[in-house]
Amino acid sequence: MLRFAISRRAVHLVLALAAVFALSSCATTPKPAPLPSTAPKGDVRTLQSEVSMSLKASGKSIGGRGYLVYKQPDRFHLVILSPFGTTVVEIYVAGDRITCLVPSKQTAYQGRISELPDRNGLKAWSLVRWVIDQPPPGAVAPGTHEYLAADGKKETLSFDERGLLTGKIDAEGDRVTYSEYHDRNGVSFPSTIEMANAMGNTVKMVFDDPEINAPLDDAVLTPNLEGMETLPLSDFRGM
Repeated sequence: MLRFAISRRAVHLVLALAAVFALSSCATTPKPAPLPSTAPKGDVRTLQSEVSMSLKASGKSIGGRGYLVYKQPDRFHLVILSPFGTTVVEIYVAGDRITCLVPSKQTAYQGRISELPDRNGLKAWSLVRWVIDQPPPGAVAPGTHEYLAADGKKETLSFDERGLLTGKIDAEGDRVTYSEYHDRNGVSFPSTIEMANAMGNTVKMVFDDPEINAPLDDAVLTPNLEGMETLPLSDFRGM
């Protein structure tokens, strides 16, 4: 079962994406999915899915769509699309290394996340592991329980009667909820994840008919730099 650990830093991750990449205003409608799982099972080794996101912060709301690819343990490829379906930006992450491709500028920005100043929005990508971090082994008992997160801080985890993770709250008051679980290729996976920080900012992410543990070519996770001007990651200032 894919399990998640979300803190304020993970909320900052998605908020930073919205601020840096100016997501488009259109979103996809999820397709019908298989029946819900009756028990947690399976591990997510690969994920490929269209995603739609809606964000509310400081009294404003924005939304957008794109495509997300993930492969254990820490490789990601995120595509942000324009309302016309063209690629606005592509982000590749492998451990601490990140590459941003901006097709309209024929420019690629590369470097290590650890080299970025804290004020750079891309710094939030160093926190992406919070999104996929697993709770302690055997932590699937129905009800609400307190555990230690990977960073040693206390978190409160909630599980439904099937043992599926439905929510988390950290010591700072940030929270995340997981809903609409379905069986995806033998794996329990939540179709909707909604995050909220202590300040009331919210992020909702909907996975549109995700493919779980399907064969994945490494080329999908490798940036194609042919014809691109390559600049330091610290030069990236958004679109």
